[in-house]
Amino acid sequence: MNNNKGFIDALVGLQWGDEGKGKNIDELLSHGTYHGVARFQGGANAGHTLKHDDISFIGHIIPSGCLQKDIELYVGNGVVVDVVSLIKEITELKNIGFDVTPRLFISNRAKLVSYMHPFLDQAEEHYRSKGNAKIGTTAKGIGPAYADAKARRILLIGDILSIDFMEKEQNLKEFHMNLLDMYKKNYGFEYSLEKIEEARKRWLDSINELKKLEIKICDLSYLINQRLNAGKNILAEGAQGIMLDVDFGDYPNVTSSNTLPANICLGLGVSHTYLRNIYGVIKAYTTKVGGGDFPARITDENLEKLFQKAGNEFGATTGRPRMCGWLDLFALRYAIQLSGVNKIFINKADICLSERVKVVTEYKKGEETLQEFPLYLNQVTSVITEEIPGWGNANFGVKEKKDVSKELASYLKYIENKLEDLDVSIVSVGTGPNREYSFNWKD
Repeated sequence: MNNNKGFIDALVGLQWGDEGKGKNIDELLSHGTYHGVARFQGGANAGHTLKHDDISFIGHIIPSGCLQKDIELYVGNGVVVDVVSLIKEITELKNIGFDVTPRLFISNRAKLVSYMHPFLDQAEEHYRSKGNAKIGTTAKGIGPAYADAKARRILLIGDILSIDFMEKEQNLKEFHMNLLDMYKKNYGFEYSLEKIEEARKRWLDSINELKKLEIKICDLSYLINQRLNAGKNILAEGAQGIMLDVDFGDYPNVTSSNTLPANICLGLGVSHTYLRNIYGVIKAYTTKVGGGDFPARITDENLEKLFQKAGNEFGATTGRPRMCGWLDLFALRYAIQLSGVNKIFINKADICLSERVKVVTEYKKGEETLQEFPLYLNQVTSVITEEIPGWGNANFGVKEKKDVSKELASYLKYIENKLEDLDVSIVSVGTGPNREYSFNWKD
């Protein structure tokens, strides 16, 4: 029996995405605990921003360990890979001094986003808009790619190495064109054949470039299990957030993959017995982008705009402004219970723009105070909040617990008390965008 096996820790967002996970992943990887970092779901709809010294990089496919030169990077079978975005990221990283190709491993079972998927994404959003039910997708083709995977017709990354790849591509294109024609005929969606051909050329060029690089397209499950059996530790990197999980989020205003840590086993091909710590990330307030209801949203439009500006609350992938709200403890408790998180990072704790900070503690449906998380968020008619003192600009760049303002310290203790029964602890608090702008809460 091998008693020296490695373990897998996971880091996931506990809100509606955009919690600042990239910074925390980068921080965890800097401690020398992990041999590699793995993406296990999602696609180029994720945007993880990394800042270190004077370097800034936004990753969409490549895991957030890309700025740490001794960390292996894994893209699992649960990911839908946009090869155009992938090649663009590889080039950008090389230009700033990080050639990731020797340490990048992609599962041959990862799904290949087709050049047709973004067009189908736009067509489906056009269809939804007819009933005022737009989801607000990134239009990156993620939903249609996962739909094709479930329908057992998608191309896999490993297919690009096969001799019948072009035949498979043509067959899938024919199917997709029939779908687009249906959307045009029945719902008035217009598309351009010229733009489709331009997209196809970029896609094929990127695939050819990928085949030329040193990237290992391999049985990633086998490779990761080899690493674990050799005593190497892996960090699994979640994309989006728990509240966007396709099964447990505010359906249909969700992403198209399972964002829960439980999906690590399926998205990487590993046993659950390797899982150890589950880190969860939140912001000191809450944000949401896309369609659907947002019970914790700040009702004062001017105050919300101040949060957007101070927190740079604009999507890393789309540039869309994020809705800003107070910390939602009711949703947070739900996310913690779903994910099994035992350690929490809190980001953007330096941002406080009101003298009194509200916290959402309960949801109401009419006169009823909800005990369970609602099936649909539009069933929530009001929320119950509590108020505590704010802390202004006092904590920007704080790196030591002893230097924290008493108001922020009270806020953190308040959160801990509210989550005490869930057996979770706050481990680190972020006070700015750079990796070094944070302090340990648990000494």
